[in-house]
Amino acid sequence: MSLKYAATKVGEGHYVLPKTKEMRVDAHAFLSESLYEASDETLWDQLRNGASYEGVTGAYIMPDAHMGYGVPIGSVIVTEDTLIQAGSGYDISCGVLYMSTGLMAADIQDLTRRRLWIEEIEQRVALGVGSNRPTLMPSFDQKKADDLLRYGGQTLGVPADFCERLFIPVNEDRLVPIEKAQRKILAQLGSLGGGNHFIEMQVDEASGEVFAMVHCGSRGYGWQTAEHFFYAGAEVRGLAKNCRGDSWLRVDEPLGQQYWACHNAAANFAIANRHIIAAGVQQATDKVYGASGQVFYEISHNLIQEETLVLPDGSTKKGLVHRKGATRAMPKGHPDLVGSKWAETGHPCLIPGSMYDGAAILFPLEGAHKTACSVNHGSGRTKGRKAAKRELAERQDEINAEMRDVKRTFGGVEVEGILCNTRQVPLDECAHVYKDLDAVLDVLKVEGVAEVHRRLYPVANLKGMD
Repeated sequence: MSLKYAATKVGEGHYVLPKTKEMRVDAHAFLSESLYEASDETLWDQLRNGASYEGVTGAYIMPDAHMGYGVPIGSVIVTEDTLIQAGSGYDISCGVLYMSTGLMAADIQDLTRRRLWIEEIEQRVALGVGSNRPTLMPSFDQKKADDLLRYGGQTLGVPADFCERLFIPVNEDRLVPIEKAQRKILAQLGSLGGGNHFIEMQVDEASGEVFAMVHCGSRGYGWQTAEHFFYAGAEVRGLAKNCRGDSWLRVDEPLGQQYWACHNAAANFAIANRHIIAAGVQQATDKVYGASGQVFYEISHNLIQEETLVLPDGSTKKGLVHRKGATRAMPKGHPDLVGSKWAETGHPCLIPGSMYDGAAILFPLEGAHKTACSVNHGSGRTKGRKAAKRELAERQDEINAEMRDVKRTFGGVEVEGILCNTRQVPLDECAHVYKDLDAVLDVLKVEGVAEVHRRLYPVANLKGMD
């Protein structure tokens, strides 16, 4: 039976997969017709899986969704009293931080100074595992690291309005030390990591304002934490080790409480990590351009959070919202924003795209309630890493030239080229392995979920090293 073709189109960008005997709820897919047609059965099978866990009350995929581990990347699963590890994944609290720089497009036209900006960041931020720390990168002692695990951005003095959450409370009595995770804390705190993690200088297409984006997560601490509880959860649920991605935990059982405490500590590590990296980027920007910007906002897109859900009749209830490759999007008037800077506007949603096609800052609309107050976390991959390297190898020179020669106009000022910290453009991260970001964002627009506030494009990029 085809799950994809069992789905019914109920809106211009909204499909519903009715629940089958194993599904606990209908599943909602927010896709344009072209994105729906391009989706494969594996994605829909994982969506069904996400809607079939114990305690699930809502299941959704965003327009950037693609196959993940256990559940799709780009999915949102809501539960009453269960924790689904796949709903946060291995890179717990991977997310994005945007900072304003105080610069304009005319200030960054010069390629030499942009290259120097990259080099100055390399002196302040470890782009790999963090064991070889750059000269100007800060170090932390164990006491500071322990505080960061418990209080995240608050430990660094970050204002609350700059964060989705300054920190997530950690139950000290349930925070179990995981040896492999503990070994990663001091070595990797302040490091970027590999894969799709990056630091990027971007320019607003309309205004010409220059921003910097940091994209990274909880590094080896989060990965080892997730791995530990995937295996432990599989044992408790009676699953084979190779099926550990299907494990889940009750919030009132000892292992569930331990996972929740360790998951939250990993999230706090990630929050702090992004702000530590941002401080290095600020220092580099000041050194090269004499400009001192500030953090605009920081938000996660791999996280389980307890939130207030606003139901269609206007009533509310609490739920555990699992966003795997999805971004929180609470519109104005949301109960959880009361008392914050964003209560009357909704909070920003920070959406990275490809290293060629750029990124966006969104603000949620009332329609966000039908997605459990969630939007996409990027544009979404169309090729896996191995396939990209294999299939695009003959186009390496063309892709290098594409980045080197691109010219774009920002607020009336032309800027040429996207500089990289790598000799060759990484084929597994180039524009040709991602969906079109604007097509993805259009789904949110037509469904009244969110609107684009800023559309930004890269002019310099530092990729993390594995």
